[in-house]
Amino acid sequence: MGIFISFEPDRLKEVEHSSQDSFELEAYNRFNDERISEFLARYDLSTEAGIESIPVEEARRYPDGGQSVVYMPEQILNRKATEYKKQKKYDLAISCLRKANELYPHSFYAYQRDSYERLVDMLVLAGRFQEAKETHLSLDRTVGTYLNMLEYMKEHSNLTDEQKVVYQKLNIDKHIEEFQDREEYYYLLEHFPALAPRSFGGYRKMKNSNSANYKKIIDTLAEHNVDLFCVKFWL
Repeated sequence: MGIFISFEPDRLKEVEHSSQDSFELEAYNRFNDERISEFLARYDLSTEAGIESIPVEEARRYPDGGQSVVYMPEQILNRKATEYKKQKKYDLAISCLRKANELYPHSFYAYQRDSYERLVDMLVLAGRFQEAKETHLSLDRTVGTYLNMLEYMKEHSNLTDEQKVVYQKLNIDKHIEEFQDREEYYYLLEHFPALAPRSFGGYRKMKNSNSANYKKIIDTLAEHNVDLFCVKFWL
């Protein structure tokens, strides 16, 4: 079947523009893939030693940010960590994220605490709880807390008083609530793994709905004289 194209001026411009966009996207993706392949040819990301061998100079390779963040070494490492997480190869995922954390300060792009915190979350999933706590504390000291960043942005912005109230509710209060939920969930993973849901998202869902399984967690912990709302996971 042939393809009929109307030769009305506006329609023709639309077809030409769509074709140009498609070409530019293909070129963009091809360029990114080439840079990524070059990086993977230099370093073996299938071993911890290969990952650890990546020097910080890699983060300085593109001092102007390059043409895309996609092929920045820290981004490649983050995507590889996600792959390893799905395969439950936590040691390799941790190595990727640890190296990414080393590269962040040297990158053209600015990274916030939540990017650094991925390493902590992966350590928890791997059951390396003490290491996760120590890494979290170290990041508090070297990078700063996410809460401090949110509060700084609120106080040093041009927001009106009314807008600051909304910002407090949508960002700061929301973060504090999530931080508390995460501490509870990580405590369960460490001390009562049989009771912990499979994911943090699952825990928040059951807590917010006050489900039967959530009530079971509360009751079981009460039998051990533990109040879930008062537990401490972080150092």
